[in-house]
Amino acid sequence: MSRNLGVRPAGALLVCVCTLAVAIPTCAHGQESVGEESRSVDVAAGDTVVLQVALGRAASHLEGLVVTGTAFADSPLDAPYSVSVAGRRALAEQGSPTAVDFFRNLGSSAGVLGYRQGRYTTRPASSVSETTASVNLRGIGPSRTLVLLNGRRQVYLPARLAGGRFVDVNAFPSIALDRIEIVKEGASAVYGSGAVAGVTNFLTRGDFEGLETSVAHEWFAGSGESLAGAIWGKRLDERARAVVSAEVSLTGKLSPDEREWALRDYRARTGGWSSTGNPGAFLFPILTGGETPAEFAEALRDAHRGRRGGVYVDPQCNDFGGHLEGHTCRFSYQPWDDLLQASRQLRLFGEVNGDLSERTSYRAEALWAEAKTPEWMTTPSFPPISPYDGAQIIEPDHPGRREFCRVHGQNAGFADATACLADDWYFYGRLVGSSGPGRTLERGARTRRLAGSIERRIGDEGRLLESVELAAGYSASGGNWNLPAEYAYRKYLAFRGFGGPECGVEVVVDSSSPSGMALGPLGSAAAGEGDCMYYNPFSSAHERSAQPGSRYFDQSNPDHVAALANDPALIDWVNEEVNLENSARLLVGDAVVKGTLAEGLARYALGYQFRWLDVAGEPNEPGDLSVNPCPVLGDKSCVEKAGAFTFTSGHYEYQGAQTVHRAFVESRIELGARVGAQIAANLESHGPVIGFDPKVAVRLEVAGPVALRASVQTTMRTPSVDDLDEDRSTSREYVSGAGAYKAVDTYGKPNLDSERAFTYNVGATGRFRRLRATIDYWSYDFENVIDAMPAAGVSRLYDDLATREAVREFVTCPDGEGTGTCDAATLERVRVVYVNWPGIEMSGIDARMDARFPLYGRRGRTVAVSLKADGTYLRNFLVKALGVNGVELNPEERVVGRLNQDSPMAPPLPRLKASCSIGWHVGELSLVNSLSWVSGYENEAFAGRRYREYNDPSRIDRFATWDFTLLRRAPRGVDLSLSVLNMLNSPPPPVLWEQGYDGFTHSPKGRRVKVSATWRR
Repeated sequence: MSRNLGVRPAGALLVCVCTLAVAIPTCAHGQESVGEESRSVDVAAGDTVVLQVALGRAASHLEGLVVTGTAFADSPLDAPYSVSVAGRRALAEQGSPTAVDFFRNLGSSAGVLGYRQGRYTTRPASSVSETTASVNLRGIGPSRTLVLLNGRRQVYLPARLAGGRFVDVNAFPSIALDRIEIVKEGASAVYGSGAVAGVTNFLTRGDFEGLETSVAHEWFAGSGESLAGAIWGKRLDERARAVVSAEVSLTGKLSPDEREWALRDYRARTGGWSSTGNPGAFLFPILTGGETPAEFAEALRDAHRGRRGGVYVDPQCNDFGGHLEGHTCRFSYQPWDDLLQASRQLRLFGEVNGDLSERTSYRAEALWAEAKTPEWMTTPSFPPISPYDGAQIIEPDHPGRREFCRVHGQNAGFADATACLADDWYFYGRLVGSSGPGRTLERGARTRRLAGSIERRIGDEGRLLESVELAAGYSASGGNWNLPAEYAYRKYLAFRGFGGPECGVEVVVDSSSPSGMALGPLGSAAAGEGDCMYYNPFSSAHERSAQPGSRYFDQSNPDHVAALANDPALIDWVNEEVNLENSARLLVGDAVVKGTLAEGLARYALGYQFRWLDVAGEPNEPGDLSVNPCPVLGDKSCVEKAGAFTFTSGHYEYQGAQTVHRAFVESRIELGARVGAQIAANLESHGPVIGFDPKVAVRLEVAGPVALRASVQTTMRTPSVDDLDEDRSTSREYVSGAGAYKAVDTYGKPNLDSERAFTYNVGATGRFRRLRATIDYWSYDFENVIDAMPAAGVSRLYDDLATREAVREFVTCPDGEGTGTCDAATLERVRVVYVNWPGIEMSGIDARMDARFPLYGRRGRTVAVSLKADGTYLRNFLVKALGVNGVELNPEERVVGRLNQDSPMAPPLPRLKASCSIGWHVGELSLVNSLSWVSGYENEAFAGRRYREYNDPSRIDRFATWDFTLLRRAPRGVDLSLSVLNMLNSPPPPVLWEQGYDGFTHSPKGRRVKVSATWRR
């Protein structure tokens, strides 16, 4: 078998089955578990009739009952809408995947967050911790998949995100879960706003009795993951049951140097390289002394380009692990972007349920979860925002420059030391680079939940009013969003010899200076003397490199001068942490009545829901833009009010709340034995925004075991509290026209329309004696999709004189906002607002098959073979063009089969995701072989280019993994499981962006060996 299984998508399923059959599955299991449920089957030796009856009972329970997508329990095959279930047994046969792995491998999902370095997976960057996992059905954003716990809403992440907040499903302890039910079509008519793409409902083991403990460890090269949990359940009396569970999860650090594909030379066309590094470049501009700030910046830019003046790259660039290219030393920050961050998570869940009387039942539950990333690792430093503002000056008296001129002056093109020490130089580079170390910060997240319900059965089944249910839930989340930062004014001082916490020299505002700063009173201080220190930007400051594989990684730099090394106290003084403490609180109340309109014909559910969401964010003092919006502390006169730092932006305090009222109705209709229907409607009010969503779904049995089903509906997502918040949030983003990172202000808009979608699903189900199958064609037509205008599009239009006027109002020049007097290269900041994008059209096909075939039964054991297949083919995903003031801001794009790394509306979207398995089950043993397939796709950023020197990065290869799981399950005692996942150790396809692979779609772990043991009594 080849590494990436060269199979064409059309034949993927056939090859999957054939490959797994050749794998000789020789394992067994003493439970029937085709689909999602498991039931013990005991068969007398040689009793064929009993065997068939037992298998028939198991097959009839194949699909179980689902409670998601409706107010009435039903089987997935009898439901008129598309729903699938993953129970504990089915998950065990997949190797008991984490939430991230489960949803990443699910065919109907795309763009799942988790594991991959968070700096590259969210907008704004780094706002979500790697301990978070999302559900993203159909790839249209996790905020458009409604996530429920036991059928009730759960609070969102505390972070304020472009595209909307979502629920962290890593907060749910896996040992407490009974099954996951997924409605793979819109469900706003039943659940209200947010269920645009579908619903994922996590259901717990409320009827568990006894004690169960479980431990598991997963080994993979360079790291591992451990999980330990326990669940205890007991009947308190004849009418009450309590269940309590606890779980701890530990993830080890996985460094990029543990993966051959993660750290490669720049010419290998992998990501994680910057044009600004350390070692860096030195600019020798031609200046007259009377330049304006704009003219000064242009002079430095010309010197860097070799037009006027000169540039010299540090001669130790390559030996420190950089890449000399033209007039710069490229820097790889990949070694400090851990593929997995070391983290720990603790999750507790408890519930009490029972009957108060013969007609009254209740349920109460509580959840507590906490996640910590004690040493979140990121790049040693960030590049300067304005490398041509003169802040990073290197004057002739700089000791590092004197040493450089002594050793390398002639190589740099100077006739002698005197010429080398004439005039001022300027450094093009970052504070810390290839010598490291990386910056580490602590991150944390927490989730709380209290929920309860009480149901009173008023009348017998078949009565107009059968029951009334009241429910309430409160959930809260909190967490910090932090980034390392570097004080601009302290770097300004350190380059001039006045750095250090004890020097005592400050800066003052100077609007005539290109940097906007000037030295304050010096008093008795002298540059580089006493407590005042120089920052040395030359490679003479560094003895070793921290870049794996570089020359100076394991030997000393001959140019190193110990006396010129940068004092760690100086670097610490320049460094700072910007932090924003976020919180969110959700209060939900429900009232539902159920009854029968006509016995044997129609049942109904009628309800009301109240929701209140409160969000807030509080910055730490260094990062508070209301206190220090400018590089000079205390100043508030600057144009680019992004904070006191050279890359990281600060934050404004924010707070908002939203109240929702909704009324809904659902009716289940049976028109004879062959026709069933669901009719539902939702009316929802978010302040002035009112939405109405109807749904009709029909199921028709056409011929024996075959049935057709179809649903049509509208769905919606109302503007969130963040979408409507007119207070700005500020971040740094790369603005292509300026060729640098600039401040981008994002504002909410109070008159946004709700997102609307017309969706339909047409499918067929087959319920045969030993096989269940479904196939569905689905279609979504979205309108008014809410997201921010792309800052890159604003910059692009502003850079073109023909379209500049259309976006002038969104650009701030040095002389003010909306003036349009500057070119794109010198703009100060970009302002964007949340808008209603025209829409998204998408469609595809889902297919699923479960089968179990008995072979024989003897000595009380059954022997059977199981087959499963599941897949999604994405036929179309069209993002409609967005315009502003009569010009096209973002073009229409067909994004199927693309990486979509620069698309604000779509994640990576392989056209086909499929999986299949074959299992052999004997008594207490099962052996399951599985094959997962992802089709190849395109990195559109490089499509159509020719690459002679480098590898072609425009194509991302198809990918498949072969997994093996051996299970032994005992009714009482110890269950054992051994899984070998990705047995061929296939690396993820290389991708030219940060971390070198697509973490939304693939895993960096490689081959994994997982062992678990579960003890119960």
